[in-house]
Amino acid sequence: MKAYWVIDILKDIRQFSEKNGMVVLAEQLDDAIFVAASEIGMKLSGSGTVGGGKGIPRGATGTTADHEVH
Repeated sequence: MKAYWVIDILKDIRQFSEKNGMVVLAEQLDDAIFVAASEIGMKLSGSGTVGGGKGIPRGATGTTADHEVH
């Protein structure tokens, strides 16, 4: 599945939000990037299910930063 472009778009919007003082939106986009990467990864691995951290803010789980998600 070639869905990683979604993460690139979310990163672009996040950068725009941060540069324009939209801090809350930027934080929400961090979470969206994490969720997108998790779900895409699950689809690529063939399991198709997402568990665990769904809906949990990234900062609370200690997961990777948005610049580390590709």
